[in-house]
Amino acid sequence: MLFQTQYVWFVLMAAMDTMMTWIVLFLGGQEVNYIADRVIISKGLPGLLVYKFALVVFVVILCECVGRRSRESGHRLAEWAVAISAIPVIIAFVQLIFWAVR
Repeated sequence: MLFQTQYVWFVLMAAMDTMMTWIVLFLGGQEVNYIADRVIISKGLPGLLVYKFALVVFVVILCECVGRRSRESGHRLAEWAVAISAIPVIIAFVQLIFWAVR
């Protein structure tokens, strides 16, 4: 594995995204990602976990393939994957803070 540190952070963000999504849904919020919303409606939490796991595997394989051709590009892709996957976690966390303060 070429970018182990980034993958650890990516998996952490994916797990936190799943947990935060479930908390927001439990509190009456809604999923804004259309595909994830369809998965939740049709398969529930187990389906969401499979969907998220499949995305994580896809991104790691993509980073490995790109990284074998160009280590710099693969590293940049892995870092962007972490950054992008952190966005919904941060938004959900802020949303939960606002709900708690109200």
